[in-house]
Parts: sequence; structure tokens; C-alpha cells
Amino acid sequence: MIFNRIFTTYTFRFMFSYVLVLGVAVFIMLAAVYALYSYEQFSRVQDSIEHELDQLQRHYQIAGAEGMQAYMASENERASISRFFYILVDADGRKIAGDLETWPSYREFGRGWLAFEREVLAWDGEAEHREFMARTRMMDDGRQLLVARHYSDLISNAKLMLRMLARGMLITIILGVIGGAWTSLTMLREVEAINRAVRAIMEGDLSERIPITGRGGDMEVLVLNFNSLLDRIQALMAGVRQVSDNIAHDLRTPLTRLRNHLSSLEQHCKPENREEVQAMLAEADGLLSTFNGLLRIAQVESGHRRAGFASVDLVAIVRDVVELYEPLAQDKQQNLQLSVLTDRLDIVGDRDLLFQAIANVLDNAIKYTPDAGHVRMVLRRDGQTGVIEVSDDGPGIPEEKYDKVFERFYRVEASRGQQPGNGLGLSLVSAVLKLHEGKIRLGRANPGLRVSLQFPL
Repeated sequence: MIFNRIFTTYTFRFMFSYVLVLGVAVFIMLAAVYALYSYEQFSRVQDSIEHELDQLQRHYQIAGAEGMQAYMASENERASISRFFYILVDADGRKIAGDLETWPSYREFGRGWLAFEREVLAWDGEAEHREFMARTRMMDDGRQLLVARHYSDLISNAKLMLRMLARGMLITIILGVIGGAWTSLTMLREVEAINRAVRAIMEGDLSERIPITGRGGDMEVLVLNFNSLLDRIQALMAGVRQVSDNIAHDLRTPLTRLRNHLSSLEQHCKPENREEVQAMLAEADGLLSTFNGLLRIAQVESGHRRAGFASVDLVAIVRDVVELYEPLAQDKQQNLQLSVLTDRLDIVGDRDLLFQAIANVLDNAIKYTPDAGHVRMVLRRDGQTGVIEVSDDGPGIPEEKYDKVFERFYRVEASRGQQPGNGLGLSLVSAVLKLHEGKIRLGRANPGLRVSLQFPL
């Protein structure tokens, strides 16, 4: 399923890496924002404490401790979550004014700033443990003033902002992953369409083209160029095949006349020349067989034979082929075994072409199997596929040449000069299988070669 492949695509891996880098960048940015926010808030608290000290000192200078107490009372009447706490003590540490009962035990953390902890009453009357930031100032008469403010609100705000930033980063990563998966799915669909077309082309269907989405962009330009390349290749291949087909067609007639003249000459020639004429007749027959094979392959590849397709039984065809080649196998003292593992296998196809393809495979097996060897033929059903397997004891074919033996006129070097043939037998088999939407597979028979023909039922 295409969705199972999303997370293994290069596009998703690239997008995921990009999202990770983006996440790290966002984290650094959010950390910097959080640090700047916290610094700014604490700086404002410090400035407010400094400002409150200045106000208290001014009231103290104007109206003394009473004026300061009055200012403190007026400020407390406007109590808020950020209210200040005060205490004024004399040189001996005795309280003179303020709402703190005693001078707190504090710790210093730089530049004259103090910190201490104390319980205060919340809005609901319950005591809450809070942390305070404070600063002291010495008055002209030796008395000492302390102004404190708790910063729980700042911590709460900072935590709230941290949670918001963390959630924002998480949402960014999640949306990035979703976007990467969606982009990967889109690209995977386009790539899969290209792969399907390429696989069809590799299997021999040069008419296949990559679909155009119409969305534009670099991918569509690439597809258009690739389709143009396929058009050019198809035209060149068609030209080559047309030339060979034309040559075969044009030469078959004069070769037939030549063969007839040689046959007539054989009947009237002297006995001492008859063997030479018979050799020329054999050469002419070989040439005619080659040209007929070429024309037959061209006819099959053109697809015109589909008009004669009908329901045929593979079991009957295989039995007829084996019956035809049994005498040839007996002449070489070979053991030809047929195993039919099903009663009937019906496919839609051309009976003559199927007979010719199966016969070519069996003929090769018998031809390359040594005398007294074994040739095995199995017909079975595999799901919705009919399978014909032919195995022999011959020299086999090197695995690296499995694909080449289906090319026209190609023959394995070891067989040249040892066995008659023109290298068109398996080419015709391959063309017939493609016409019937089947497949041909080669494998090792240990020893020998195993040829598997697969037909859709």
C-alpha cells in the first residue's frame, strides 16, 4: 500500500530532517524569547522597587515616619497581586513603621538585591508561601528602610509563556511532520506513476507514457522530456524492426524462387552433383525459415492476431506438443516426462501461437539435452495463473545472459556451430507470451535450464 511507503521515501526523510532543524531553530528562538521576557519582567520589578524606595524616602523627608506610614497605608488600600511590603527600623533593628512584623532573614544575590521567603494571606484568607525580592536604603538619620515585592506572578507568567512556547514548538513539529507526509504522499504518487510506466516500458511496451498531471513545475518538465525521449526511442526501434521486417518480406519471394529452381535442378542434375544441390537446398530452407520467423515475430508483435483469440485448453495443447516431439526424444534415447497436475486450464488466446511457443521451448530442451538425458515438462495451476515448466539436462544458460537470449538472432556462444538454429525461437516465445499478457522466466535446473511459461487464466 502506498501509505506504508510514505515514511521511507527520500522526500519524507528530507522533510523530517528539515522539520527537526526547524524545531531546533524554533526552540533556540523560543528559549531566547523566554530569557528576554524573564529578564525584562524582573528588570521591571527591580525598577518598581527602586521607584517605591524613592517615593518612601521623599515622604519620609517631608513628613517623617508618620508621612511614610500614611503613604504605605494609601498604597495598601490599592492592594493588588503586585503590592509592596514595607518595614522601617531604627539603628537597633526595632520596627518603627510598615506592614512586615520583623526584619526578614534574607540572602543576597548581587548588586544589593535581597531575597527571602514568607507566608502571606491570599485572597481566600489562606496562607501562601511566596518568594520576595527586596532592597534596603539607609535614611539620613540612621534608620533603615526595606521595600519588598513577591514575584510569584512573574514566575506564573513566565511558566505560562514557557508552556505556550513549548506547545507552539510542538504544534510546529506536528504540522511539519504532517506537511512532510502530505508532500511525500504527493511526490510518491507521481513517482509511482513514473515507476509503473517505466516497468511497462522495461517489459517491452514502448507505447507506454508517463501521465501528465497538468500542475506544471519542474516535475512536469521532466516528464515531458522523458516522454519525448521515449517517443524518439520508439520511433528508432520501430524503424529498425521495420527495416528487418521489410528485408525479410522482400527477400522471401526471391529466396522461394531460388529454392524452387534448386529443387527442379536436383531432379535433373547428374548424380555426382546431387549432394551439392541438396546442400544448397538446405541452406535455402534455413534462410527461408529465418525470414519466416522474422515475419511471424513481426506479426505477433503487431497485435493483429488478437482478433482470433478464443478460449483454449492449455492441457490439450501441451499434450499435443508432447505427442509431436516424443519421436524426436526417442531418437536421442531421452526420457521425456510429462506431469499434468490439473484437469483443465482454460485461457483466452491463439491456439496456433500457443502451440508454436510451447513447441519451441520443448524443441530447445530436447535439442540441447544430451543423448539418454531427461526432459521434464510440468503443467500446473498457481492461483489464477497457468504454469508450464520445462526442465532439461543440457548445458544451460549463464544467468547474466537470461535477458539477452530473447533478443533476435542472439545465441549463446557455446551453442554456435554445435546446434542448428537462427536465434529466433525464444524471441518468438517472448512475443507470444507478451501478446497473451503472460511471462517467461528462466532458471537453473541443476543441471540444465528450467523455462517457466506463465499464462493468466
